[in-house]
Amino acid sequence: MTDKSSSSELKVLVTLSRHGSRAPNAIAKRLCPANAANAQAYQVPPAQLTEKGMEQLRLAGNHIREEYVERQKFLSPSIAGPERLHFETYFRADSADRCGQSALSLGYGLYPDETGPKGFSKQPIAIYMQLIQNEHEFAATEGPCAAVAKADDLRYERSRAQDLLREKKALLDSVSALCGVDIPSIPSMAHGEDVITGIKDIADAFTFDAQAGLPPLPGLTSQIRAEMEQLAFTNLMERYYSTPEQVTYWVGGFGDLLLKNLNQATQPTPLDGTYKYYSYHGHRELLHGLGKLLGWDFQFEGLPVALNTSSLHPGTTMTFEVRERKRQFFVNTFVWSPQTSRDAVRLAKCSSIDCPLDEFNGIFKAQLDATGSYVDICSPKDVLATSVDDEAIEYDSILLTVAPFIALVVFVAMAVHSATRRTKRAVEYRVLP
Repeated sequence: MTDKSSSSELKVLVTLSRHGSRAPNAIAKRLCPANAANAQAYQVPPAQLTEKGMEQLRLAGNHIREEYVERQKFLSPSIAGPERLHFETYFRADSADRCGQSALSLGYGLYPDETGPKGFSKQPIAIYMQLIQNEHEFAATEGPCAAVAKADDLRYERSRAQDLLREKKALLDSVSALCGVDIPSIPSMAHGEDVITGIKDIADAFTFDAQAGLPPLPGLTSQIRAEMEQLAFTNLMERYYSTPEQVTYWVGGFGDLLLKNLNQATQPTPLDGTYKYYSYHGHRELLHGLGKLLGWDFQFEGLPVALNTSSLHPGTTMTFEVRERKRQFFVNTFVWSPQTSRDAVRLAKCSSIDCPLDEFNGIFKAQLDATGSYVDICSPKDVLATSVDDEAIEYDSILLTVAPFIALVVFVAMAVHSATRRTKRAVEYRVLP
C-alpha cells in the first residue's frame, strides 16, 4: 500500500480490539466433565484473560508503538505527550474484567518500561469502564436491548438452529460421548443454559485449550474440534446478525462514540490539547457487528466462516485513521492480529479505500435511516422480536399497564409502615414521669 504519511496528515487514531485468549466459562466444567483436567490447568479464574491473552494484547500495543510512535511519529513515546499538557491516549474497555485486562496489556506494549515519568519506570494508564447495566456503547444487549436480544435469540433457537442441530446430530452425538454430557439436554441440567450457548461454551473450551497449549480431550480429533468451532460460529453469526436491526443494536452506542472521535479531526484543537488516540476493548460480538454495519468482512485464513466473514483471532484489532489531504478528510481502515500482519481494508460500503469522512458518516446514517437507532429498536413495545417471522414474543401487557398502580400501592404501604414505626418509637422512648 502507498505510504499516506508523505501526502496526507494523520489527525486522529482509533482502534477496537477483541480481548485476548481466555479461560473457558465456569459452566464448561459441567458441560464437559471429561475435560476437567484441562479446566483445572488454567492459572486464572474462569472466563478471565490467560497469560497467552495478555501477551497477545501486549503485542498489539507493541505493534501500535512501532507503527505510530516509531514509524509515523504520530504519538509520543510517553502518554504524557511532548509538552505534558494532556494525555495523548484514551483507554476504554467493556465492563468484563478480561476486556479491562486487555486494555492494560496493550498499554504495556504501547508504553513499555522506562517510558513513565522519571523516577517511576512504569507508565500507569487510566482505563475507563462502566457498570454492565449502564453500558450502552459496548454491551447494549446486556442493558437497554436485553429483552429484544433475548426475544430474537429464542426465535433463532426454535427455527434455524433446529435445522443445524438436526444436520449436525452425528457431530453432537460424538462430542456428547467424549464430554460425558448429552448436549441436547443441556437446557434441562441444573443451572444449565440454552443449547446454542452450550455448544458455544464447549467449542470455546476446546479452542482455548488449544491456544493455551493444553492436550486435547481424549478422543477429540482436530476435525471434530474444527467442526464444533464452525457450528458455534455459524450459530453466533446467524443468531446475532441476520437482520439489519440486529446489527444496529449489537453495535449499540459504539457507532456514535466512533463517529464522535473520528469527526474530532474537523474541529479546532483545544488550547490544552486533546486525545490523539482512542483505544477501545470489547468482545468479538462488537467487532462482528461493526464489521457487518460497515461492510468490513474478516478474512482470516483457516478460521470458520459464516455470513461471508471469518471468525477472529484473540487480540484482533480494527484500526481507523482520519487523515487530511488538501483540506479533505478521509478514513483509512486496517486490521491486525497476533497471527497476521497489518492489512489495509477496503470497506464494501465505501467508494474508495481512502473513504471520505462524509461518506463514512453516511454509512451509519443509512443504517439508522433503515432500522432506527438502537434506542428506537429497544424501546418497550408490544412485540420484542426484530426478526421477521410468523410468530411474535409479547410483553406481559397487563404487567406494563398495572405497574404504575402497583408502585403507588407499594409507596402508600411503605409510608403507612414508616409512620407507624415513628409513632411506635415515640411511644417507646417517651420520657417517663
